[in-house]
Amino acid sequence: MNTQTAAEEARDSPALEWGARIGFVVYGLVYGVLAWLTVQIAVSGGSSAKVSRQGALHEVARQPLGGTMLWIAFGGFCALVLWEAATALVGHHDKDGGKRVVARLASAAKAIVFAVFAFSCAKVASGSGGNKSGGAKTWTARILELPAGPVIVAAAGLAILAYGVYSVIRGLGDGWRKDLDPDGKRGDLGKVITVLARTGYTSRGLAFGIVGGLVIWAAFTQDAQHSGGLDQALQRARHAPLGSALLILIGLGFACYGLYNIARAFYLRRK
Repeated sequence: MNTQTAAEEARDSPALEWGARIGFVVYGLVYGVLAWLTVQIAVSGGSSAKVSRQGALHEVARQPLGGTMLWIAFGGFCALVLWEAATALVGHHDKDGGKRVVARLASAAKAIVFAVFAFSCAKVASGSGGNKSGGAKTWTARILELPAGPVIVAAAGLAILAYGVYSVIRGLGDGWRKDLDPDGKRGDLGKVITVLARTGYTSRGLAFGIVGGLVIWAAFTQDAQHSGGLDQALQRARHAPLGSALLILIGLGFACYGLYNIARAFYLRRK
């Protein structure tokens, strides 16, 4: 059996499909927690946990049966890794040529993202994932010390900013519709999912755009204190004019993105 055949059989597996559905539900719930933490920053100026992937998972760990939920999340994200990896190898048959290559590369990137989520779930569930702050500042400071450090940091910031722009474009466009089966795109349900997707992708893009901007600014000033992850970016945004209102909108957008992923789990289409 060659690799392509194995990938095709894996994607056709009902067990993997249901695992992927669970993974999308979990992914949506993580963004729901991020939404709550973001609104907490907007209202009170602080939060007991960081607005980040690790922060959200630590928030889950504090809940009753939190450890069990994290191990379920780990299994769901592992299924998503296999789902997207198989899609990267044999999926996107509705596209041709270069478009298919780009789509498969995007699926491969998603597999990496979900692998990071799976690893984080395992670390937090096993008690080895300390909720440390300043991670982005640490790596920025280390890279800035290199001979070409500012250039590397600027490139990383541009990449994050580009991802934010991509998220906004994807939300305002119709590309996300291809992830849903026909039942998820028609009637009143389709209209609701459209609002969730457009609002969610746009808000996520705005948040990552702020992060990218801070990293680029750190490269120009050669001061790692000007950089930071999502948590620091939102904390700084709060002090801008109408910052609290902006954070509430971003938080609501995160909630919409989470709900969209839960809807996607129920109306998942094979690619």
